[in-house]
Amino acid sequence: MSRPPDATHILMLHRVLDDGPVAFGLPGCYRLRGTALTIGELSRLLDEAGPIVPLEDIESALAADQPPPAGVALTFDDGYREHVDVVAPLLGARGATATFYVATGLQGAGRDVAAVDAWYWLLDHACAPFVEVPLPGGGEFRGRLDTLPGKQAWIVGEPKAALLAATPEQQRQMLAALASEVGVELPHDLARQLYLRPDDWTALAAAGMRVGAHSVGHPRLTQVDDLALQREVELSIEALRPLGTEVPFAYPDGAHDARVVAAVRRAGASSAVTCIPGPVRPEADLLRLPRLFVRPP
Repeated sequence: MSRPPDATHILMLHRVLDDGPVAFGLPGCYRLRGTALTIGELSRLLDEAGPIVPLEDIESALAADQPPPAGVALTFDDGYREHVDVVAPLLGARGATATFYVATGLQGAGRDVAAVDAWYWLLDHACAPFVEVPLPGGGEFRGRLDTLPGKQAWIVGEPKAALLAATPEQQRQMLAALASEVGVELPHDLARQLYLRPDDWTALAAAGMRVGAHSVGHPRLTQVDDLALQREVELSIEALRPLGTEVPFAYPDGAHDARVVAAVRRAGASSAVTCIPGPVRPEADLLRLPRLFVRPP
């Protein structure tokens, strides 16, 4: 990536996976969505990014009304298994650190996974080339899964938008309908396959990494009521306090408004990152920090 030499950026990354084909010989959903880098791509990013600065150094500078240090801070969302198995060792070998945001309720138990992760798993393991799924607002979406444009429509088009906007019960109905249509079921141990567990959070902290909160169950916080908002924010932050550092927060899907920001402030987060692109300027709000979404080249 290129950036002005005196700029400060927070980078938003997600998965680090190989780019081998999945169902029907197509790329996986995370790759098509732009949320998965290969190990080689991540290595090149680290080579080219310039100075890597800890997020806490940016927090400290902004809290003291000082310019943030020039460089990039690395953040990884969603607490995937490869963050401890692959990413942390790669960073450690380079003397670099990152902040890993985890949804504390998604920690390796059964099928309790974020709706988007379940959606992507079903699409990547589909046995049927053409499916249709009812939408919560009425009607249905029909499309192919054996062509690149067809699969992309399921990942970034109308059904994905409906899934994100749906209530938890509606999401369960959509996932059940998709599973029936594609001819596969979610594995009983899918969460264990996907996510870090509490002992992994501890291992990351012991390796010099920072672990931040990403809610409990990864809902869009702007769509939940006040009680659920308080629970999602406070319980996730409290779960990570035993790691011994101040706890930063990442808004799931970047969704935040004044009510959500106030809840994060009350819970005592040291900072909160959004999905709004741009550099971190000296006047930046610690609870509305911008980030650059890093996509595959």
